[in-house]
Amino acid sequence: MFQIAVFVDAGYLFAQGSSVISGQKQPRQNIQLRVSDALDALCELAKQVAPNARLLRIYWYDGLLRGGRPTGEQLSLANSPFTKLRLGMVNGSGQQKGVDSLIVTDLIDLARNRAITDALLVAGDEDLRIGVQIAQTFGVQTHLVGIKPARGSQSPDLIQESDTHHEWDEAVISRFMICVAPESAPDESKAEPETSGLAQTYTPQLAQQEINLTISNLGPDVLKQYLLAFSAAPTTVPSDLDRQTLGRLGAKLSRNLDQAEVREYRKLFRERLQAECKSLE
Repeated sequence: MFQIAVFVDAGYLFAQGSSVISGQKQPRQNIQLRVSDALDALCELAKQVAPNARLLRIYWYDGLLRGGRPTGEQLSLANSPFTKLRLGMVNGSGQQKGVDSLIVTDLIDLARNRAITDALLVAGDEDLRIGVQIAQTFGVQTHLVGIKPARGSQSPDLIQESDTHHEWDEAVISRFMICVAPESAPDESKAEPETSGLAQTYTPQLAQQEINLTISNLGPDVLKQYLLAFSAAPTTVPSDLDRQTLGRLGAKLSRNLDQAEVREYRKLFRERLQAECKSLE
């Protein structure tokens, strides 16, 4: 039986994808992924490069802050059919660690066990070349996907080692990825004199205001992903939404929230997410 597996280096996809649709690489908090559309695009390409092969599954490799929780997007991927989430680490500088070794290990294991005849890789790092070489010795054909301009974002040796090479352009990437502008800093010239430069006081109303801003910045498809993740763990606010909202609150207060304030804020956030979930029913 012909069988193909897809291997996605999320760090490469987000960095190069955001660059092609916005003109420059964007931080992860400015990027939104429509998970189902991204998986559909990968399945389509897998069918294109190996039309007679059955899809084994999509392996998605990403980083996780040490001690952190998976994001809503990562949870959505983990819960998607025929998709396996693999998490390395993100260090203090925002760099992924351990992802390449996870890809190489999975690629070699599947090839050695004759579980696949074809491998589709969305990646660009030179370190993956050894995995491609070993997989090929077991008869696996490797298909590399780059993001335009691929020859400027992928290792030339990795391109040469692969059996086929393909390129995604802005038209493809924009089907499943959008870049959102970060919240703009307030215009100090328009600030009221009596409050300019003063820290605000924590109130439930201020917390609700920042929660509403976080929710309103999400597109409908991305919001749905977060709600699905929240439904699976309704006692916890998705970590990436929690982090950005707490960050804005702390900036307005000029201090970190105390434990009682954090508990109240998260209770308000969970109530808002519960209300959003009911609207989907």
